[in-house]
Amino acid sequence: MLLPDEAPDGETYLTNGQAAKVFGVAPSTVSTWVRKGYLARARGRLFRLSDVARAEKLARDAAVRTSGSVKRVIRDAAA
Repeated sequence: MLLPDEAPDGETYLTNGQAAKVFGVAPSTVSTWVRKGYLARARGRLFRLSDVARAEKLARDAAVRTSGSVKRVIRDAAA
């Protein structure tokens, strides 16, 4: 997918749907990131690409912490 052109301020801004496509998630997931405080709107209904990337990493890290999957991976590799 092609990203929108940069804005005059040098930032790339995405709609909810564009952010979802770029990061391979559902639009409702992007809305969840906003609700959980991982992501804030930058300009009206738009998000900065860099902010969406940060939110995706925060959400992924939180999922790993709560699932314990990293611990399982380390434990299984040691066996």
